[in-house]
Parts: sequence; C-alpha cells; structure tokens
Amino acid sequence: MNFKNTITRALFLFAVTVLFFSCAKEIPKHDIDIEIQKVMTEYDLPSVSACVIKDNAIVWAQSYGYSNKENQVEATDETIYHVASISKLFIATAVMQLEEQGKIDLDEDINNFIPISIRNIHFPDIPITARMLLTHTAGIAWPLTYQEAYGLWEHFEPDQAPPPSEWVPQFLIPSGEYYNPYIWKNTQPGTFELYSNIGSNVLAYMVEQISGQNFRDYCMAHIFIPLNMLNTSYNYADLDLSNIAVLYKDDNTIQAPFDDRIYASGGLKTTIRDLSRFMLAYINKGELDGQRILQGSTIDKMLEIQSTTSGVCLLWRASLGNWFGHTGGMVGTATITEMHPDSKTGLIIFCNKHSNAVYQGHDIYGLVKQKANEFIE
Repeated sequence: MNFKNTITRALFLFAVTVLFFSCAKEIPKHDIDIEIQKVMTEYDLPSVSACVIKDNAIVWAQSYGYSNKENQVEATDETIYHVASISKLFIATAVMQLEEQGKIDLDEDINNFIPISIRNIHFPDIPITARMLLTHTAGIAWPLTYQEAYGLWEHFEPDQAPPPSEWVPQFLIPSGEYYNPYIWKNTQPGTFELYSNIGSNVLAYMVEQISGQNFRDYCMAHIFIPLNMLNTSYNYADLDLSNIAVLYKDDNTIQAPFDDRIYASGGLKTTIRDLSRFMLAYINKGELDGQRILQGSTIDKMLEIQSTTSGVCLLWRASLGNWFGHTGGMVGTATITEMHPDSKTGLIIFCNKHSNAVYQGHDIYGLVKQKANEFIE
C-alpha cells in the first residue's frame, strides 16, 4: 500500500475509534449464550446464528431460537438466511475477478465494456467508471422513493426477476421503459458518496455483459462451487426450501419469499458455515483449501480505504480497529459479516427479523465481537 493510502487509513481509523468509544455500550464478560438470548427476548427476535472464524476454520459457532417459529424448527449453523446487502461483496468479487483477467479497467469509462451508454445527465461529459460504482460515487440514487425509480421494487415470484442485462438499460438510458431523470443526482461523478443499489447492479450488468453469463450463474460457477458453498445461491430452486429461515416482519407476520430486480445486490441466501468459507478465502489472501478466487494483491486493493468519512473501500467497508465487512438489512433479515485480516479473524451474525441489535454499537454485535476478540488477544 502506498504512503497516501496508509495515511488515509490511519486518519479514518483514528476518527472511527473516537466515535466508537464515545458512544458504544460496554458489554460485560458474562456467558455469551445467556446474554444473546436475553437480547433476543428484549427485541423479540425469532433466531440468531453467529460464528467466529480464525485462520482456516470456524472456532466458535452458535445458533439460538427458531428459523421457523410456526413449525418449531430450531436454527442451526446450516440454516439458510437471506443476507441482503452482504450480497454486494460477491458483486465486488466478480468484478475483481474480471479485472484480474484484464477484462475490466476500474478507471476506464464503463461504456467501453457494455453495449449501452450510461452517463449522469447532470455531468454528461464525465465518464462513469467501475471504481465510482464500487465506491457509490457515480451519482445514482439509492433509490429511496418510487419517484426516483418507479418499478424497481416490484416483487416477482421466487427466481423470476429479470437479470440485470434486461432491466438495467430500462432504468438508466433515456429511451428505457422505466427511465426517470430523478434516478440521477446532481453530484459530480467520483466526488460524492451516495449508497446505491442500482449502481451495484450496474456492476452486475457489466459482469453479465463481459462474461456472457447470467450473474446468478457466474457466481455459482466462479465463487460458490470453487469454495464449496453448497447451501448458497441467488436461486431458491438450488436450495432446500425447508431449511430457509422464515422472514418475520416487525409485527411477527411472515414475509413470503420473493424475488426483485436488484437481487444481485441483495438477494443472496446462505448459511453462516458457507459464508465463513468466503470470508476465510479473503482472510487467506484469496485462497481456501487449494481453491483460489482472487490474488492477494487484488484483495489488498479492494480493502484500500477510498473515503475517510464513511470507510468505504471497493464495496467493502472499514471500521474500528482495521476490520472490514458489510451489513445487510431488509424486511425479515439483519446481517453483518466482518474480518480482521491482521489477525486472520472474522465474525458473522444472521437474524431472520430486522433489528439493530446485530449491528455495530449494539448488544448482539458487541457480544459476538467480544468473542472474536478473545481469539486476537
């Protein structure tokens, strides 16, 4: 890492350390099982599955509660959860695999790699690059409202949503069926971070156009199968439906399984055991059990902090103490995964109801992080 990146990372980590210690709740060192179950009762959470990884293996794993309350199905480390935006880490991986092969240049105009022309309408002369999309700085809305992207949140039957190659042009080019100028924000590309699900799916669209494969199939062939992630897929049809955690809304009613257009950035389903293999590959510089998904130098590049304000890297995010990961959240799910490359340690937490309790600065996260820190000290 060059001097500039070292200084950038140091400044960011100092700032986030001050913030964390000024507001985080101290977690007493009691029995973790008892404490997590207390929090679950307080927040009325149906289930939590969590693990800690170290070096080449899971060193602690535990599941609590029911993945299906109605049928009294207990959660296990093989329960399949919807992981929401943790899915974006797989977009980043796919993009960087193609970058290693010389098929994508992160700093070239993305229009050089796709059959359509995409430009921020407020800055039509400034090219949008893959790096901008990987850092949420292309000026594309999240979106937060139907005005910004009418039709984006439409629900489909499981596995029936159109792939990015079909819908991305319809939303981003003026002649598209769902095009709306509100999707573009008046921020110069490359200068302002605006978290964007559509932007992440433009990357998935690029992967499809360059590889010639549907994004679901690309990830299966180039990430899931090589890492022996046998209970992981974007497709319900690939999974044991009886083993998928039920999605519970805030009022404890059930959210039926569905698919949507932005599945590449939010529709992955996996287990803590499977996701641990992905995280272990990253911890071990891209290789696990003799299977390599990325070069170590590529992973170093992905974890370089691009913004000292947010800690964004290349879709990964940095946090206190040189940890890197991503969160996920939607109706019926809350997830987080993090790794500490310096000590080759990591953690994963899944819950089948949306709750802040699993996120940084809150109780369940604090308890699992405390357990992870035991393997660092």
